[in-house]
Amino acid sequence: MALDEPKDDDSIVENSGIKFVMDAQTTDIVRQSGGLTIDYIDESYRRGYMLKLGASSDSDCSSGGCSGCG
Repeated sequence: MALDEPKDDDSIVENSGIKFVMDAQTTDIVRQSGGLTIDYIDESYRRGYMLKLGASSDSDCSSGGCSGCG
């Protein structure tokens, strides 16, 4: 995940006033996985954004399907 300007072949999705820009490869992966959930975690031992592929909205990343930074 990074801040970037959209390129001609990128997909742009807006949700709750926030625009998300994805390249073609990422768009295909998200579509095949059934969506992407982005959550912010602020706990004493971890803090940052958690990304999870699939339609589930829980933040359990034990399956390895998400990534955090921070």
